[in-house]
Amino acid sequence: MEVKIVLGHAFGDEGKGVTVQWLCKQAIEQGKRPLVIRFSGGPQAAHTIVNNGIEHVCSSFGSGVLLGVPTFLCRDVYVDPICLVNELHELKAKGIYPKIYGTLRYMITPYDVIAGCKDAKVLADGTCGKGIYPTFKRYQSAGCYSNYGPHNLAMAAAYHKLDRIKDYDRMFNDALSEIMEIAEDGAKFNDFDVYIFEGSQGLLLDMERGFYPNVTPSKVGLNAIPSGFLRDAELYLVTRSYTTRHGNGYEPKFHELLPDLGNKHETNIDNEYQGAFKTGLLDIPLLNTAYSRHCIDNYVKMYNMKQNLVVTHTDVWEQENTYGMITYDGQSEVLLDGFVPEIICGAICKHLDYDPDAVYYNDSVESNIKEVEV
Repeated sequence: MEVKIVLGHAFGDEGKGVTVQWLCKQAIEQGKRPLVIRFSGGPQAAHTIVNNGIEHVCSSFGSGVLLGVPTFLCRDVYVDPICLVNELHELKAKGIYPKIYGTLRYMITPYDVIAGCKDAKVLADGTCGKGIYPTFKRYQSAGCYSNYGPHNLAMAAAYHKLDRIKDYDRMFNDALSEIMEIAEDGAKFNDFDVYIFEGSQGLLLDMERGFYPNVTPSKVGLNAIPSGFLRDAELYLVTRSYTTRHGNGYEPKFHELLPDLGNKHETNIDNEYQGAFKTGLLDIPLLNTAYSRHCIDNYVKMYNMKQNLVVTHTDVWEQENTYGMITYDGQSEVLLDGFVPEIICGAICKHLDYDPDAVYYNDSVESNIKEVEV
């Protein structure tokens, strides 16, 4: 059994999707059968992948979907049947007919979405507008552990003190019926050789180890993965070559020193819930904080794990003379007088509090990931 784990190194938006697709491609080329496992979060994911000219933004499905790799939804994943079915229809329109497994437990209803968009605390702490936190609170309350179906709708409306709306109920139930037609209760794990755990969001948004209150109601690190999968696993910590933040809380620094990012595939755009999509120089102390808060060094030693670093979006610096980042000294610049990814990755690793076993870079949305010597 091979296990690969892909985690965002900070606040999400790092390139987890392209990393997962790359790992799926590797497994397929080796004649193996991969399974992508979504183990946290919900439909707020926006993992952009491109394969053979087909572009897709994965929200509920795993990022191996364009390669025909099935998705498994763990029981702690928040599922919005309407969002999932909409994504299913998008994929079918592109000629992709995905397979999905899972134990659907946390179901987001239209009433959870409405409640989240009206809740002052949710709006103040930060939200993606997908109803995840209200769903989390509802399932926490006594008597709300009902599974999907009409009971879920009735309980959701009652819990949030909202009137039932027939059109919303119909949309939810129709979507749920369609999911039940394609979803299987559980994957036969012996049918697969490689298990790829696809993280949602980033380590510093973890409900227990992030910067409260600007966190997500999910565990998003190794603390969310059953320990039986950790032994001898390969961990991939993913970061862009610069810092991003979409939502309340941390403010990236030195945005004015960034080159023109010009990413036509960027799914993070300004919106009424998360506000402006913010960028700045890569904050190395922030990455080290995420690493230490999640005690990753302990996991690596305890379970004999291999830890790798993936740096994405290195191409934005190709026309620059220097690479800028934030170090413990406040700011640092490195002369770019050779192979850009090698210099950037080497500069980053010099200031990390851990030594990656391997370092990779990506300069394309098409999972063009390569190993680099640093």
